[in-house]
Amino acid sequence: MTTLPPETLPVEPGGLPVEPPPLDPTEPVPDDPGPLLPDDPGELPPPPLEPSPDPGALPPPPPPAPPSLPPG
Repeated sequence: MTTLPPETLPVEPGGLPVEPPPLDPTEPVPDDPGPLLPDDPGELPPPPLEPSPDPGALPPPPPPAPPSLPPG
């Protein structure tokens, strides 16, 4: 179910918007399923500009040590 903006509500001949009847307190209220469009760009956070480092990734290997020369 989509909620309409106020300007698109049906209007009675008297000019007043038609309001839904009040809910009966004795009837169970269905759970709100939330937005039905998870792909709505307004509901998703913006994509990160840079890829975040993987916490499980190994650190880069140290640079190779220069070959040790024998004394003399």
